[in-house]
Amino acid sequence: MVESVTSAVIEKALDTVLRKVSEGRKLSTEDLVVLMLGLFREIRKDVAETNKRIDALYELTGRNYEVLNSRVNEVNGSLIKKIDEINNRLVEKIDETNKRIDALYDLVGKNYEALTQ
Repeated sequence: MVESVTSAVIEKALDTVLRKVSEGRKLSTEDLVVLMLGLFREIRKDVAETNKRIDALYELTGRNYEVLNSRVNEVNGSLIKKIDEINNRLVEKIDETNKRIDALYDLVGKNYEALTQ
């Protein structure tokens, strides 16, 4: 309530001072103080508006970060799954190759035995 009364008083005094300025009259020290109070009030409004915009950007950035983080986790999970699939296929192929090498080794061993007897 005090703030609204103060604001109304400053507004009224500011109107009076601005009227003096428009009439080309000389301003007193009190008039200059009123102008400064009006200026400070406008600066305060600008700072409050800027803070609101910063808060909005902060919230937007936070939401974007969460979306990006979710997407990175999703891609990471997908890559891990693909790497596991590729690894499993490689293990299977290595096992198959080892079996064929073992079979060939056995065949070479049997042929050697047959030739040496």
